[in-house]
Amino acid sequence: MVPDHAFELSFTAACEQAIVQQWLALQAADIPSQADHRSMTNAPHLTLVAAAPIDPQVIGPAVSLIGPLLPTEVRLRGLILLGSGPRITIAHLVEPTAELAEATSRLRALVPGLRHPVWMPHLTLARRVPRRLLPAALEVVHASPAPEVLVADRLRWWDPDASVVEDVAVG
Repeated sequence: MVPDHAFELSFTAACEQAIVQQWLALQAADIPSQADHRSMTNAPHLTLVAAAPIDPQVIGPAVSLIGPLLPTEVRLRGLILLGSGPRITIAHLVEPTAELAEATSRLRALVPGLRHPVWMPHLTLARRVPRRLLPAALEVVHASPAPEVLVADRLRWWDPDASVVEDVAVG
């Protein structure tokens, strides 16, 4: 599988730390967590666009569309479980502002071959969680709540082919 290129929103330090605390709480309970992921790109984020590849020429339009909105607030609207097999992804369902949703839609229209044709904004807490561990995982997440509102202050570009992770817009 070819790795996806992506445009992602990153969060303020305080918001990022709140999500990392949930990752660490899951890890401490011996439940798979994003804290286990050791990639250079691993940080709490909201993916706006993922595709393999994304032409770097889209960076300019991405900055023009998303940059003026930063910083922006997004709301966490509960947990969602993704997947239908023996292992599940646990994530926060994210509600963006209307302006961010519109800008993201316009950005996504510029990128052929989207990994997911419909944007489902979410913030991943854990991947590949065995179904038998879901009750414990949900208990851990609820015991370490995240703020209802997160502030995204950076647009990040991820190009795995060039090993590039860079903030292309900061608000």
